[in-house]
Amino acid sequence: MIFSRHIYWIILLHVMLILVTSGTGAWLIISQRGFVIGTLLITCSLFQISRLVNKLNSFNQKLRVFFDAIEDKDNMLYFPEQNVSKEQEKLNRSLNRINFLLAKTQSEYSKQEHFYRSLLEEVPSGVLAWDSTGKIIIANSTALSLLDCQQLTRYRQLESLLQEKGKKEHLSLSQSRMKLQDETITLLSIKDIGDELSDKESESWNKLSHVLTHEIMNTIAPIISLSQTLSTYPDINEKAVRGLRIIQAQSERLLQFTESFRHLSYLPKPEKKLFSLTATLQNLRELLSGDFKESNIIFTLTCEPKTIYMKGDENQLSQVLLNLLKNSMQALEGKEKGRISIHAQQDEHISIDIADNGPGIPPELQEKIFIPFFTTKSEGSGIGLSLCKQIIRLHDGHLTIQESNPGKTIFHIDMPL
Repeated sequence: MIFSRHIYWIILLHVMLILVTSGTGAWLIISQRGFVIGTLLITCSLFQISRLVNKLNSFNQKLRVFFDAIEDKDNMLYFPEQNVSKEQEKLNRSLNRINFLLAKTQSEYSKQEHFYRSLLEEVPSGVLAWDSTGKIIIANSTALSLLDCQQLTRYRQLESLLQEKGKKEHLSLSQSRMKLQDETITLLSIKDIGDELSDKESESWNKLSHVLTHEIMNTIAPIISLSQTLSTYPDINEKAVRGLRIIQAQSERLLQFTESFRHLSYLPKPEKKLFSLTATLQNLRELLSGDFKESNIIFTLTCEPKTIYMKGDENQLSQVLLNLLKNSMQALEGKEKGRISIHAQQDEHISIDIADNGPGIPPELQEKIFIPFFTTKSEGSGIGLSLCKQIIRLHDGHLTIQESNPGKTIFHIDMPL
């Protein structure tokens, strides 16, 4: 209780004193025994009433200020505990104590809220929540990234984003509702299953490559050995020897071709170290400068900032960039004014765009070019782009075709820092 017994007794004493004073004054006036004294006593009682009202108002005003501060979440309010009356001191001490406990509770609540929000930021899935009015109260950075937006405040914005073409292609949505006191909160979990599909697809192709290379090599090896042995027999005619040598040569080519597929199923884990991506790109520019000049290709390299460092396997990533550059050069064969550009940028991630002004990739082939063994080139093995994608995936990154139209094709690499 805020009011102590002492305050109750003081109020009771004031009330009794007022009653006695006013009653005595009224009796003196009515009985005509002392009109002047009676008038003075009633005046005194009015003065006592005024003092009591002021005292009670001071308590009420103090309580009103205190509760307003609580409503406004103002914890800096302090009531003096010295140089005041005894009852004021006790009241102020109680109010300060309550204010301290409320501030402590609010501080603990803020810590918990910060903890849960930090925890939500670590969740790999996107998490959003909105109330019954459609106001979004939670949206972690993963959700904003998956929806490709900077900020969400209302549910109708979210609904519009989810209805956009392509947004639902690789997004898994899970919705649930929960009751918090009288408020209904809707929770939405968003997960990008595109990476899972890509990982499972790559795993399937790796298993297939492993089985094929194992079976083919086991079949070819005895053929090569037998053809070598038969071609050395003294009594075999020249035509048969020539035929056996052709079989041997073709088998060795097939063996060499099959050996290249081992890169897909036996790709070593990247040895990640900090290196200068800018220096690597500059080295590639120097390496291919002669080829660019011979093919009449204008090459440009830009980095933002000028020097970019990243963690990864420099040799593997150099091979990826080299393959993509050669892929662009092949696309520009026969073009008079070819242009290839690399734009590298570092912010929250590292992005690398390799662009050319070639004929582009037909839409029906864009989803197939990363499939192992698929190629549109007569002499291609079909593992170059697949190998590039797998290396980037092992670096926790993504390799995609950002755009491909006649006159402009962009391969986009997105990598963590």
